[in-house]
Amino acid sequence: MTSRPTRPPASAALVAEVPPWGLGPFVRQDHVNPILTPRADTVFRCPLRGEVAWEAKDVFNPAAVVKDGKVWLLYRAEDTVGRHAGTSRIGLACSDDGLCFTRLPQPVLFPDKDAYHHWEWEGGCEDPRIVTGDDGTYVLTYTAFDGVCARLCVATSRDLVAWTKHGPAFAAARGGRWLDAWSKSGAIVCRQDGDHLVAVRIDGRYWMYFGESDIYAATSDDLLAWTPVEATVRGPAHARTGAA
Repeated sequence: MTSRPTRPPASAALVAEVPPWGLGPFVRQDHVNPILTPRADTVFRCPLRGEVAWEAKDVFNPAAVVKDGKVWLLYRAEDTVGRHAGTSRIGLACSDDGLCFTRLPQPVLFPDKDAYHHWEWEGGCEDPRIVTGDDGTYVLTYTAFDGVCARLCVATSRDLVAWTKHGPAFAAARGGRWLDAWSKSGAIVCRQDGDHLVAVRIDGRYWMYFGESDIYAATSDDLLAWTPVEATVRGPAHARTGAA
């Protein structure tokens, strides 16, 4: 019988360095890394392209959530075809210990023949981030890429497998002028409730940070439709002593 890998303990020094509000400490698990790698043998019948090896090029940029005592990992996978060096889809994997994962054979979120394909095709669905709503619904932010513009989008699920897309997060914001603005990497502010990260209201509204070269903020009443705060929270730091 093969024994399962064990995780090395964090040192007392590392534990002491974590402030009360911080997460961690984090210790690299090199005895099991990488936990996922590309695979050319998982085939998906794409509604827009036909059969593709949907994980053949890359697997990366995951988001983790605990459900029913297991760790579930939503991850971005890319194939090797198309105009944009591969189309991205979001896969799902499950683990008992957060180290050894079993993948579902098909993606759970992907470009489809739906109302959102013109935003998602053919770059795909990228970079998931996940929280839980107060009613237990999973809320996922992801990036739709049409090959020209990246747009932050929202999807929801009750079971992590069947997802309902709600389209671009900023579709109706500020008279629609944010719809075609480059936006991605949406992290919703949350609180820890046991094993769960639950979206939290601050002054009556939900808050989200997003962006690449700069960090922006947005607010929402329902976790689906978001309005950007039209001021940069933090620009890129220059390479100098003391820069974060």
